[in-house]
Amino acid sequence: MPTTIKLGDTGDDVKRLQRVFARTKVLGADKVDGVFGPETEAAVKDFQQSNGLVVDGIVGPITWSHVHPYRESSPTLQAGSLGPVVAMLQGVLKTGFGYAGAIDGVYGPATGAVVRQYQTNSGLPATGVMDERTWMAPAGAAGATLESLSGLTL
Repeated sequence: MPTTIKLGDTGDDVKRLQRVFARTKVLGADKVDGVFGPETEAAVKDFQQSNGLVVDGIVGPITWSHVHPYRESSPTLQAGSLGPVVAMLQGVLKTGFGYAGAIDGVYGPATGAVVRQYQTNSGLPATGVMDERTWMAPAGAAGATLESLSGLTL
């Protein structure tokens, strides 16, 4: 069970909570910073209110028990990355994001170029690195993200 967290706290448990809120579009992906600030507190209070919990902005065992099971951030991918997650990303990028290369699980120049274009279109720094903000950036209708389209979320 994660630790009890509240306004002013920092760390991985804060990031875990913020990821849950970012994946449900309550917080922006840019707010997943590990700092329990006023926006995170407001999201917690709204969550507690909507779940019939004591509205105190503190995330203790009872509030955690109502939070959808979380997962860690999706993996950071960059030039040279290999494996099935790269292939999953390439498969999604091939379905309307301009990727024309092979779905081979190799993060090469073609994959990086499409990721940079996606980042530019999403208003993110065009680094070509699939980081947490890039995975969670909006990717179409109904709140889809590259993370959700790749099957990496619960």
